[in-house]
Amino acid sequence: MAEIRRQCRAVVSDKVGRLAEVTDRIKEAGVNILALCAWVEEGRGHILVVGSDPEECCNALSKVVDKCEWDEVVCAKVANEVGALNTIAHKLAEADIQVNAAYASCAETEEAMIVLQTSNNAKAAEIL
Repeated sequence: MAEIRRQCRAVVSDKVGRLAEVTDRIKEAGVNILALCAWVEEGRGHILVVGSDPEECCNALSKVVDKCEWDEVVCAKVANEVGALNTIAHKLAEADIQVNAAYASCAETEEAMIVLQTSNNAKAAEIL
């Protein structure tokens, strides 16, 4: 099962404690983080968040980040098992859909969520 959702994309200064500050704001807004990807590149922190309330998440982040924007992504719930991402990758390749970004969220549970930004999110969501 897959659906199109909005992810919040933020850029922050790179300094100790920024992830704590950002997640403080998300927590204070009452937003549950469903998936998160963060990295530092050229002195800037980049954060991608799929939250339970995308608007509230971005509103909360806007107070502490340099830049905050929306992206559409496909969120696919899959069995948390060997080969789950491989199956998705093959389906998208067969449909000639380019994967531009991907990250996942799971724990020791039966289900995982894979977040994908593709060349055709609507078609990807339909296929998956």
